[in-house]
Amino acid sequence: MEKAKKRTASRAIGCRRLFLAACIALGLICSLPFVLTSPELQWHIDHNIRPPIITPAPASKESDLIAFICTRNHGSHPGAIYIIHPDGRQVRQIHARSYARYADLSWSPDGMWVAVVISYVYGFLPNEKYEIYRIRFDGLDSRRLTYNHFREFGPRWSKDGKSIWFFSSETMHKTSVDGAEISQSYDSYIGASLLIRRPVDWSSDEQRIIAIGTYDAILSGSDPDGSDWRELTRAGMRPDAVAWSGDDERIMYFSNDVSFEFSKLVVFDVKKQVEHFSLKMNSIHDARWLPDGNWIAIKGRALDEDEGAHIYLLDIHTGVMNYITAMTTGDLGKISWSPDSEWIAFSTYPWSGGDSRIFKIKRDGTAFHQLTRIDCRIREISWSPK
Repeated sequence: MEKAKKRTASRAIGCRRLFLAACIALGLICSLPFVLTSPELQWHIDHNIRPPIITPAPASKESDLIAFICTRNHGSHPGAIYIIHPDGRQVRQIHARSYARYADLSWSPDGMWVAVVISYVYGFLPNEKYEIYRIRFDGLDSRRLTYNHFREFGPRWSKDGKSIWFFSSETMHKTSVDGAEISQSYDSYIGASLLIRRPVDWSSDEQRIIAIGTYDAILSGSDPDGSDWRELTRAGMRPDAVAWSGDDERIMYFSNDVSFEFSKLVVFDVKKQVEHFSLKMNSIHDARWLPDGNWIAIKGRALDEDEGAHIYLLDIHTGVMNYITAMTTGDLGKISWSPDSEWIAFSTYPWSGGDSRIFKIKRDGTAFHQLTRIDCRIREISWSPK
């Protein structure tokens, strides 16, 4: 009898130990995704265990370059960054990582670096992260700049190239180019989100800021801490992007609000505090100022177009818009001006999927050239300033 009691007690102790071990193992398994995505752990790995590989050879550029982001919907490499010469030579991949997604390309003023948002998506890990990276034009030097629990987006280089402005959780931040110093500029009225493509822009002298606020407000200020933000106007619909003209006299914003049956582009005169004019279209995929502030290149579909899309050139003084591309396609991707403002580069891909292409065309609609064809979907394109 006594032996039976001892055996029963021993089994009970064994079951309790097994149950405790199972609970501990389950807790470790459940916490593993959060540990692996911890910004502190990732910073330690990047700086102490796996420091960035930097090629000591000095970087030099032969000419300006066009950078673009390719996205694939299959495999473990859904995205990559490529560069190509404006004449179509030397298409080269400069950054790709397994399970990585890329967005928000921004060239440094000297044309040597791109800032970009990279997120990594693993099926068993929660809370996809969006972090700011800095990558040299040749891909030989790349560095992660931000480490936190929020989503970063919208990086923009300062005019002197010494810092990068970006948004994080509806808050404007600034980081040094090595990521060592990050300062926060907060204003709860700014309503930026990942759904907005370009939520903020600086004037050419970097003395004034415009930003997309909550409740469709367009805000203006001179101090990024938000101390002097004021409302310029109400857009009347959720804007997708906002941008200064090159002469800093006007701003432009456009919207594809799904609650309306049309898209709208507005040019607002900052000095006179009045709407200069507005333009309705079937759709607006992208719009970019010519640096002199007199023209806007638009990628989209006019009201009288039933399908496809064109590149249009809009004269902001007369309001006359003419298309400069004879071809139409399901989607024209993004557009970008050349540094001398003579060329427009743009990407295309069919609605049904397949190869994307990059073209360039002169602003007068002549000298149409295909630069490359690639098996992916080109989401963004950006011509380097130098």
